[in-house]
Amino acid sequence: MLSVEKMWETYVKSSDTEQLSLPELISESWQYCLKENVNPYLNRGTEAVSQTSLITLKKDMSMLIDIIKYELSRLNEFLRVKKPLFILTDKNGVVIWRDGNDSTRHQANDINFTEGNVWTEKAVGTNAIGIALRTIESVTVEKFEHFAKASHPFTCSSTPILDPEGEVVACLNVSTMEEVSDANYTMLAMQMIAKNVQQTLMLNYFENRKQELLDAMKTPFVNGILCDTKMRVAGLSKDFDKEERQWLGQSVDSLLAECQGDYRQRLLMRNEQLIGYYFQFSRQNKPNDYVTFGIESKNRQYRIFLNQLIRAAESDLPIHIYGETGSGKEVAAKTVHFNSRRRKGQLVSVNCGSLSESLLESELFGYVAGAFTGAQSKGYKGKIEQADGGTLFLDEVDSMSPRMQVALLRALEEKKVTPLGSEKEIHSDFRVVTASNRDLKRLVQEGKFREDLFYRLYVVPLTLPPLRKRQEDLYELAEHFCLAKNWEPDWMDEVINIARTYEWAGNIREFQNFLERLYVFYPFSAPPEKKVHEMIQIGTVKKEIPAEASSEPLNERDRITQMFKETNYHLSQTAERLGMARSTLYRKLDKYHIDVNKKSASS
Repeated sequence: MLSVEKMWETYVKSSDTEQLSLPELISESWQYCLKENVNPYLNRGTEAVSQTSLITLKKDMSMLIDIIKYELSRLNEFLRVKKPLFILTDKNGVVIWRDGNDSTRHQANDINFTEGNVWTEKAVGTNAIGIALRTIESVTVEKFEHFAKASHPFTCSSTPILDPEGEVVACLNVSTMEEVSDANYTMLAMQMIAKNVQQTLMLNYFENRKQELLDAMKTPFVNGILCDTKMRVAGLSKDFDKEERQWLGQSVDSLLAECQGDYRQRLLMRNEQLIGYYFQFSRQNKPNDYVTFGIESKNRQYRIFLNQLIRAAESDLPIHIYGETGSGKEVAAKTVHFNSRRRKGQLVSVNCGSLSESLLESELFGYVAGAFTGAQSKGYKGKIEQADGGTLFLDEVDSMSPRMQVALLRALEEKKVTPLGSEKEIHSDFRVVTASNRDLKRLVQEGKFREDLFYRLYVVPLTLPPLRKRQEDLYELAEHFCLAKNWEPDWMDEVINIARTYEWAGNIREFQNFLERLYVFYPFSAPPEKKVHEMIQIGTVKKEIPAEASSEPLNERDRITQMFKETNYHLSQTAERLGMARSTLYRKLDKYHIDVNKKSASS
């Protein structure tokens, strides 16, 4: 196979693309340069802005330059580049700031890679800055991959910087003339810096938006949310129970889903133009206003579900909970009951899937003495009657036979039941909560579930997130289990790190079974890593997270790399979802020399 240098020589002479075995972005850029008649033998940049324009640009972007300087000084240790030269351009490729190694800077001066010069593909041929600005992709361009001869001595890595509107505002580049042994690690560090810069830009942007919205208000800002015209959170009042920094720029709908209480929405105007909205709650929005069970989840999806559940609990409407086996549907039903006006009554639970039709009928409706062979001599008060004034929870309601569906429908409509062997109707005022691990809508469409009963039960449908979507909760779940067992292992971090690589098809129930086994066989000593995997696999159906097609669970290095992809290279979110401090994540990145590249992540 031809070297990159030979491919370049062949291409600039013949424009033959068939012999190119280059990365897609490089090959595409060479063809772009050819189309734009870029001189491949160019030995220096020739396009620049005036000194006056450069001074204006540097002044307008002074805040961004200061942020870049700060982030580079803070994360410089992660940039494994010898003799680096750091470059910042505006969105048009004009170099507005640079700093770094003196030797590299002098070499850059020779090709006019200096402040004020334009470094786009059209101006100087294929280069990392030009590609990043045109494609909004992070990219590394090595030596002869550059289209113009002037840049051949350099290896450059660039990543675009976006403003809060998602538009390109600048490009950050690092260039060197030395051999680069770990370009992917360098790119990851550059992306981390860009994300931190974008986060700071966002905070500054919404700080200004918040002040603008406050100026438009004619009432005190209390117990409320401010958002811009795109319905993004711009500020929270000081008495609000959520952390403002955590929510800035996010959808106000997501925040409202996590909040309790009624609110009213007001328009905020300036010069007769709409500039945003004010959502004011009618009562204090405190998390302790309701009762919960188990751990306090760190997972946003579960917190949204919980708050929806609690808001629905305040009504008397039927609730249907869809969730996988072992995901905690019983706990959800308990949460509904104890946050409802029926909390002083009983919570009565029935697993419809564990009983035959005849047993379920007697369990729900009860029977009188002598109703059938084997009946209790004193008769039996059915679960529906027991739930009078309280809540009836029917788990696996989808498994009910057609005849039992008819009987349940009648009980729901009339709030009356007739015990087996009796002619006397008994009134029962109960609230029904149902659950299933199958889609009731689909069952109705397939003719396996009565449509009229569906409409009785499916009034407030809620979906319970599976455990694999709540990886950040594994540690707290394990701690909760250990506390109940009066067990204090000092190696829980290692066990949970392994646990996070599994899918947990059986959800919380399967996870707790694993901990039970661990407790039995390793009550005092730390289990070897191999044994932890074995203890998990004994009771699991699926061995690994399905996102990766591999026959073994993800190791820690792969798990960190995958999580970076899932969070779009957001450092804080990655650390949080991995359940580790940012400082710990930095050490892991250094330890594993993680090979993460945005280009490969999107492929």
